Amino acid sequence: MSKPATLSEKRNDLTRQLIMESAYALLRTASVSALTVRAVAQQAGMSERTVFRYFPSREALLDAVAAQLLAEMAVPGPPASLPALLEAPAALYGAFEARAELTRALLHTDLVDRARALQASARWKAVAKLLDAAAPGSAVEARRVAVANICYHLSASSWHYYRFQFGFSLEQAIASTETALRQALAALGIDGAAR
Repeated sequence: MSKPATLSEKRNDLTRQLIMESAYALLRTASVSALTVRAVAQQAGMSERTVFRYFPSREALLDAVAAQLLAEMAVPGPPASLPALLEAPAALYGAFEARAELTRALLHTDLVDRARALQASARWKAVAKLLDAAAPGSAVEARRVAVANICYHLSASSWHYYRFQFGFSLEQAIASTETALRQALAALGIDGAAR
């Protein structure tokens, strides 16, 4: 049986939660560059020193914000099979679209590398494993290029580019990415990939 949280532990949890909620409130009304320890402290109605007690630097605060935003976006995990890989554009882009405001915030230069570090390496490893198993006879460099192209298309950056640079609908963006994935798989000779 676990020991109930102490009053001090509960207060610490609530203070951390208030700091994070204040950071999100700022993200909804301002850019990520405005997300400073001072601004978060003012939004939360506490001293900067209190925020620094929980996050020793702006970098630590941004790390926590990126991790929490990713968790809230409910982005699907890396694909575990070729069919799941082919379904990934709809699942990922749907998640990006459902939380477009959060996705755009994560694409800010102060957060994008943090978000990539938390998700991109797992996706890269999963896709590489799938392609290694599906096309073991293909050249290592060809598989590596295919993994890079697939992972590039399975990113919030690509979703954003299709949707807002090209002005594609969500369905057009998904179809474009599905085509790119099929082409990358077909280049490795993976059957059933090309339509």
